[in-house]
Order: sequence, then C-alpha cells, then structure tokens
Amino acid sequence: MTQLFGHKWVSQEGEPGNEREGYSPNFLLWAQKTAHLNDAAWKRGFDRLEFMVREAGRQGDEVWPPSYAAFLGMCEKPHGEMAHKLFKPLALPDKAAQERSRSIGSKTLGDLRSLLAEA
Repeated sequence: MTQLFGHKWVSQEGEPGNEREGYSPNFLLWAQKTAHLNDAAWKRGFDRLEFMVREAGRQGDEVWPPSYAAFLGMCEKPHGEMAHKLFKPLALPDKAAQERSRSIGSKTLGDLRSLLAEA
C-alpha cells in the first residue's frame, strides 16, 4: 500500500510496527479482516486498486487508500463473474410420455374404484 499511496497510507493507517515492538491496531485489523483472502482474491483486489490509482493519476485526481472494507469489496468477484451455479436447461416435456402416464393413471384409478365398489 505504501508503494501505491506513499505518505497517504502512513498518515491514514499509521506505521505498521514490527514483531519486536508490536504491531499497530490498524495493521492487526487489516491482517485479521484480510486473513481469509486467497491468492486470486488478493490479485483481483490489487489489480483493481492499481487501476483506480492509475485512472486517478491519468485524470489528475487525488486518490486516498481504501478502508479495509472497501479493499475487501475490490477483492470479491463481480456478480457476473460466475458468482452463480450454472444449471443445465430443462428439457421440454415429452407429450407422448405424459399421455401414457395419464392413461396408466386413469386405468389404475378405475381399477381401484372397482375394487372399492366390490368391497
């Protein structure tokens, strides 16, 4: 983040600290909130973030680092990117098979009625 945002990152999030002296609360929060991200999600997030910074630079705009929540949003797959399961299309009903089933059902119902009438 310091490579993309320089002093803006440090002024917003503070110095991360180190193992010997202890990490800052902001560093620990980012570490906790991003711990579940896999390599593909990290890459997606940084690619989007880098694009955002480049676009801002191209347009002469100033951009600040995202919050951890905004960064997590950048790491997610877009809704159109296979976020749902693909299903096979349903086959059209076989009219002949439906008619055969209906005929067999009617005959069976008739047989049951005749059995009950005899009883």
